[in-house]
Amino acid sequence: GILHRLRKENPGKIFHPVSEEIVCSDMKKITLENLAGCLREMKHEVAVPEEISTRAKRAIDAMLAI
Repeated sequence: GILHRLRKENPGKIFHPVSEEIVCSDMKKITLENLAGCLREMKHEVAVPEEISTRAKRAIDAMLAI
């Protein structure tokens, strides 16, 4: 998955999974190249209710502030 790839490509850094027991087969299909392409082309839009997006933005802002 992405965690394995990040560790392989960044041997000097430590990545901590939330849990070693959680595995998502769909998440394992994601590559950095595909993610970059989606962001570049703004494809595959997902509609999220405003209540959820507001809370998610707050969480992301808090993580970025660290």
